[in-house]
Amino acid sequence: MRRLLLIGALMLAACKPAGPTAPTIKVREAWARETGPGQTSGAAYFTIVNIGSEGDRLVSVTTPAASMAMLHGSSNSNGVMAMRMMADLPVPGSAAVTLAPLGTHVMLTGLTSPLHAGDRLPLTLRFARAGMRQVDAAVLPASASGPVR
Repeated sequence: MRRLLLIGALMLAACKPAGPTAPTIKVREAWARETGPGQTSGAAYFTIVNIGSEGDRLVSVTTPAASMAMLHGSSNSNGVMAMRMMADLPVPGSAAVTLAPLGTHVMLTGLTSPLHAGDRLPLTLRFARAGMRQVDAAVLPASASGPVR
C-alpha cells in the first residue's frame, strides 16, 4: 500500500504544471567598430537572449579596454539625435534585446588604446539575477553595420 501511495504521489508531482523559469541569459553577436588614432571613445553592441520566462536586467558592463563602460540609449527627436545614460536595461523573459548603432549601446570612454579590426574586446556583463557573463566582442572595420551572419 505504501508503495502505491508513493507511486501515486510521484505521478501527481510529474503532472504538476511547470512554474516560471529563472532567467537563462545568453549573449550573442557581440561586436564593436574599430576606432581611429587618438579616438578615446567607442561603442559595443550585442544581443541578449533570455531563454527563461522571468525577466532580468543588465545592470553594468565593464572592460579592461576602457576606463568606463556605460549603457546608453539613443533617440531621434525632430531630427536631433540625443544619447542618454541608462541605469539598467530590462531583458524580458522569453525575449531577445539587441543593442545596435543609433539605438541602445554600451558607450566606452577612456579607451586604453585604439580598437583595431580583427581584435577582440573583452566585456563583463552583470545581470541582476543571472550574474556575470564574460563576452569577447569582435572588433570590426569602422564601416561595419553589424556582425556577418
